Amino acid sequence: MARRPSRKAPASTRPDGGGIVRPERLQAVLEAIREAGETGITKAGLARKLDGAALRTVDRAIVLLEAQGARFGKGRSGRPALIHFTLEKAPDWDSRITPHARLALEVALMALEGTATELWYDQLEALRTLADSHLSNRDRDLFRALQTHVCVRGGSDDQQALDTRMLTQVLLALGHPEGPRELELSYRAATGRTTTRTVVPFTLTHDVFSGGAFLLAWDPAKQEPRHFRLARILEAKALARRGLVADKAPLERARDFQIGGWFSPGEPFPIRVRVSGTHWPRALQDAPPALPGVEVLRDRNGAVILGFQATELNGPTRVILQFGADAEVIEPLELRAHLAGTLKQMAARYR
Repeated sequence: MARRPSRKAPASTRPDGGGIVRPERLQAVLEAIREAGETGITKAGLARKLDGAALRTVDRAIVLLEAQGARFGKGRSGRPALIHFTLEKAPDWDSRITPHARLALEVALMALEGTATELWYDQLEALRTLADSHLSNRDRDLFRALQTHVCVRGGSDDQQALDTRMLTQVLLALGHPEGPRELELSYRAATGRTTTRTVVPFTLTHDVFSGGAFLLAWDPAKQEPRHFRLARILEAKALARRGLVADKAPLERARDFQIGGWFSPGEPFPIRVRVSGTHWPRALQDAPPALPGVEVLRDRNGAVILGFQATELNGPTRVILQFGADAEVIEPLELRAHLAGTLKQMAARYR
């Protein structure tokens, strides 16, 4: 006896009524249940949404949608008790953005709005527009309300507009399918001096401590990794020559251990800082900072030991200063001396 083929969701990206229910009616039933939210909607309510369709049409639509991957809650309420359908899972072909996915996107956008450069925000803003076009009216209202009750502060606000042509050349050199290509840059340093150089791009980085987006690249002339703030790149040209780096280890260390844009080609060293006070220890345990190799360990009298790694002294100094008098560097001794010198210079300004 031949086995009956299993029922599978259609491969098509649109609703398929199989000749029993028109695709547009399947879509209408799905949207009506979605818009009903947690309250749900009865068969009679669905029939009214379909301009007075027969209840058997609604039954067929529900069966077809379930066969195509949808899952409905079917709670009873009211007098007499009637089934109220709620949407637990959309069918496989549904193109709507789920509330959970939209929430994840919104959190990313809000975080970048407070800590990033316009480069990343502009790219995700286009995704937000696309997501909005695929939201139900109910979910769209939900996120409009959410935006009025969320505030992100404390980061940087790099509002410098980036040259699209420059960025295109950087991405072309960085993302070549056969490996990065050499990149010719015209760059204006923080001092205002403009230079032209040829580098091998390695990766794009974003650092919350210093703010903004950077290009980490190998400088063949200096034989060392270099960070270039994207907003200071005046012109860029992807060259045909393949970028060659004999040893990528310095670049990888610069990528993994930079703090606030500061790094050194040397090996990373461990840093241990005792942090006390009323609020800092608990805050560090609840939300450890995104530092290389970070760990937060309990210490005596309610203090904590903040441990991380770095290859240079200025980045860790910037991080530690935020704790004020509640922080004491335990190791290394070089960092203690560097921090002490920095504090003496600071104190001299207030005499």
